[in-house]
Amino acid sequence: MKKNFITYSLKKLKNRNLKRFSLFLFIAFFFLILTKLSQTYNQEITLRVELSNLDDEVVILDDTTRAKVVINAKGFNLLPYFFNASKSLKIDAQKDAQKTAKNFIYILRNNRYQIKKIFGNSIEISEVKPDTIFYNYDLLASKKVPVKFISEIDYALGYDVIDKVKLEFDSVKIVGSKKQIDTIQFLNTEVLELKGVNSDISEIVKLKNDVEALDIIPNQLEVKGNVRRFTEGQFSIPVELINKPAEKTINYFPKDVDLIFYVDIESFKNVKKEDFKVVCDFNRFNYQEQRSLELQITKKPALVKSARLLQNKIEFIISE
Repeated sequence: MKKNFITYSLKKLKNRNLKRFSLFLFIAFFFLILTKLSQTYNQEITLRVELSNLDDEVVILDDTTRAKVVINAKGFNLLPYFFNASKSLKIDAQKDAQKTAKNFIYILRNNRYQIKKIFGNSIEISEVKPDTIFYNYDLLASKKVPVKFISEIDYALGYDVIDKVKLEFDSVKIVGSKKQIDTIQFLNTEVLELKGVNSDISEIVKLKNDVEALDIIPNQLEVKGNVRRFTEGQFSIPVELINKPAEKTINYFPKDVDLIFYVDIESFKNVKKEDFKVVCDFNRFNYQEQRSLELQITKKPALVKSARLLQNKIEFIISE
């Protein structure tokens, strides 16, 4: 019993000493930090200098220009910059900057009072670099550019689009600095991806804009397409010879070729054999060295989406 009491007393005393030691350690550390924070330090801060109050037709080519500011202050006052070593300064383009034909110029050494204002009286400005900031600018201009429609459209089996998928407009207006828009010859749409399409297409696509400070009017376009069931048909079409050599007799084979056409089912019954024309143009070939010539489909109705020949050459013999 006595032994247990002694053990308990020693343990309690030991815990009490440990708590006292921890308290003294914390107090010593606290005073050390206070001492350190009371001392004076230098720190480099990034200063973002932004122009404001610009004329409507002016566009700045350098979005934000940065300077480095070395500040001098006690540790207490520098604590906020330990987590974020940056500041922003907005200047009036009409009052604070000088304007030339190509630049706005802001002289930092002449405007230290503005920098001082954002840091406060407890902080001294030791150094600012660079001494002068230049903002390149241009005047707004506009022009129309064509639009390229980018798509990956997969139609359901037996379906296709009549004619083609069309954009609401084939060109758009771009507004930006003359230097920027002079380099732009066309704009692409974002990719329109559609799978298993079996009905009319009606979508909105955005235009890709890879240039900062460029406005596109409009910045998105409607896309439409009439989708129908399609089928194939076949006709035997006579071959017509054109630009034949004068005073020559030409025997050729075959006299007729099979033509396959691709059309929507609703229009199929309106397609006639007479709507197609297949020719062999002797001006396109050196017939004196060749014994076969290629054929061309020179006429097909507008409602037919595509046409092809099962045999695209004829054999021929020329005699006097």
